[in-house]
Amino acid sequence: MFRRGGDSRNAVVGLMLIVALLFFAPRYLPNLVANVVPELYEGAPCDRLRVAEDRANHQSLLGRAAAAPISLTVRTGTLPTDASGFLNVTIAVVNNTVGTVPFVFDPQRVIVGDNNTSGLGISFNPAKSIPVGIGRQDGASVPESSIRLLQPRQRCLFTVEIPGGNVLSDGDFLNGAVEVSAFYRNNINGVITTSPIPQATPVFTDQGLWTGFVQSAPVRVPGRSG
Repeated sequence: MFRRGGDSRNAVVGLMLIVALLFFAPRYLPNLVANVVPELYEGAPCDRLRVAEDRANHQSLLGRAAAAPISLTVRTGTLPTDASGFLNVTIAVVNNTVGTVPFVFDPQRVIVGDNNTSGLGISFNPAKSIPVGIGRQDGASVPESSIRLLQPRQRCLFTVEIPGGNVLSDGDFLNGAVEVSAFYRNNINGVITTSPIPQATPVFTDQGLWTGFVQSAPVRVPGRSG
């Protein structure tokens, strides 16, 4: 009898703990996760998003219809302690729509400085010439391997690593006199390339890429004094 009574009390206590967890978790768990692992809470890595496939037939009409589907935010880490470290600048790409939105993204071609080509990048004010990312150029269409898909209201993150040697020798960075912004530019809708083998007429005549330019609000890169 005593054991059964103890089991009943344990069950009641356990039930109360579950109810308390369900009540408090929605309030405090997101903030806890955001503080401990902000990248996990804020968005998936951009280079892990689903890659485009058969854009001639698979597109979101809601995503295509949006006038301003993408926005950006940026945050920056602190200056590295020596030349072997990095200044990390993290870009968030945000889908503002209820449709799936494609955007041009190649993790090897995220650049510093806007050279009027399609893709993602960051820019400093005052302007800095820092060789990050490999060269890129626009064509009539974009390889599907360079098109990533943001799901409705989804955001993704990408961190640009600036070598310490490029910032620790610059007085503007050391004095906290530099601001950084993220930008995304796309110049083409993307022509659908068809196979020479006879096939059904494609549903779409272009890749459905939004064309335009969007830039984040600037943030200050903290100098040596913070």
